[in-house]
Amino acid sequence: MDEEATRQAMLVFGLSLLAGPAFGGLAGWLKGLFWGVGIGALLIGCAGLYAAATIGWHRYQSIEGTASVQGSLVEFVDKRSKDSNGRTTVSRAPIVEYIAPDGQKRRVKGLGGGLSDKEWGDPVEVRYSVADPAQALVADFQNMWGAVWGFGLFGLFPTMFGLFFTGMAIKEGRPPASAPVERKATPAQQRWRTRGTVLANLIFVAGFAVCFLYPDNRLGRALGAGFMTIGAGALLHFIVQSLPPSMEFEFRSILAIVGLGFLAFGYGAWMMA
Repeated sequence: MDEEATRQAMLVFGLSLLAGPAFGGLAGWLKGLFWGVGIGALLIGCAGLYAAATIGWHRYQSIEGTASVQGSLVEFVDKRSKDSNGRTTVSRAPIVEYIAPDGQKRRVKGLGGGLSDKEWGDPVEVRYSVADPAQALVADFQNMWGAVWGFGLFGLFPTMFGLFFTGMAIKEGRPPASAPVERKATPAQQRWRTRGTVLANLIFVAGFAVCFLYPDNRLGRALGAGFMTIGAGALLHFIVQSLPPSMEFEFRSILAIVGLGFLAFGYGAWMMA
């Protein structure tokens, strides 16, 4: 299901990996390093976001024409793939058996590495096409939305870095302004900033503790919970440093990028577990 949309998205993203460095290098040669990095990263990031949106929209549309049925895990098979260096890697792909309303027993293969926490005979949700019950997919996060999440990450981070460096390039190109009047925080502002910083530090440190102490034997859940907690701490730091008188935006934005990154990776790890 959605194979054509996935191929198109991968083609666009693959081309961006060539166009981004090429146009970025040209812009860097003509206008400076910040412009080069910013434009190159934005081209790759926008292509990644386009790929995520394309696959997500087609998946949403295809799901509307499906129905859910409970299948069962019947076996794992070896799935071989080659990386960019030609090395062969092997993963275990789950085979799930399901029965549609027509009474026919069918099987569907999940993505390699999926359902690793399940055993033979465990129930697994399957979504099949009402028009053609032979078209089906395993209805877990990895099989349904994993590609959207992956391309979203590959799009989000280059886009954020592209915006950051483009902003730095614009700022660098402006004529030097008179030194801004330094504003000092009032006692009340200082108290709120101190309390917010202490709370953000506690949340940030607690995230590392959650990774090790989370009461679940699934590593993905522990890492997911810990990473999301760390991300929340970094975003709280961003909010605190935005309180007046605020820190310069280019420095604050690093906290936002780190926070969003940990939240995104943590959410994916949690849902994949």
